[in-house]
Amino acid sequence: MEIKKSVPYYYLSAIVLFFAIGALLSACQKTSTPTVSGIDKPVVEGYLVPGTKTLVKVYYQKYLDDTITYGFPITGLKLNISDGTNTVQLIETTPGNYTWSDTTFIQEKKTYALNFTYQGSTISSKTTVPDKPTGFKASDTLQRVPFRGAGITTTTTFVPVTFSWTSPASWFYLMVYKNTSTVMYPTNSNSNPYHDNETLIGQVALFNTQPTIFAYTGMYKVQLFHINQEYNDAISAGGGTSLSLTNPSTNIVNGLGIFTSMQAATLPLNVQLQ
Repeated sequence: MEIKKSVPYYYLSAIVLFFAIGALLSACQKTSTPTVSGIDKPVVEGYLVPGTKTLVKVYYQKYLDDTITYGFPITGLKLNISDGTNTVQLIETTPGNYTWSDTTFIQEKKTYALNFTYQGSTISSKTTVPDKPTGFKASDTLQRVPFRGAGITTTTTFVPVTFSWTSPASWFYLMVYKNTSTVMYPTNSNSNPYHDNETLIGQVALFNTQPTIFAYTGMYKVQLFHINQEYNDAISAGGGTSLSLTNPSTNIVNGLGIFTSMQAATLPLNVQLQ
């Protein structure tokens, strides 16, 4: 079956992720509308990546029975980000989405401070842009995967591609797989809609692929992100337990969520069926 990809490619700073952060930051009280009070903290989500525009999302806490990805947006805020020398005020381009379009503002090794006022309290956070991974290489540029499905067996042995790098193993890493093909074919019988795959790989200097990583064939950009500990902790907190919902890991003062930064090294990978 042929799948034509209709979604455009985005940088990770605009992906969101996601992803699981919305679930991490859920509250356990059921209500039909957001409650604005002293006990309700705003949820902040910002990912700084050199060479991309700055995007920070701010929204109310999302409740467990909501099916929406994010809570209701918090609008009309004045968000400032400073690099210690220059301070910019982000522009609210869509409700709850605050951006700064200058792609040169975020730079490696600089520390960025976010702050804004909400319900009379100062919401703030800091992050330092980490170094870019070095020595990123792969054992092969071609990854063959078997077709998987109920009642389907294969005698072909899966041979993983090994990714390695020379950056310190003490750093925290996230591997992201982005299919850049306009036409792709499923590698399993589920045929779920395509979405970028991400793997938190922790503090290592080598990673072997697995067949379940690639749900579709095509040309991939494999990105090795050097992430900060605050982001690693936020993702790790979503371990599927109820505690992670009521006590999420956050680096936002007087708020919830994540304000972090990262850098990536990228390699191509051609994924085909065996």
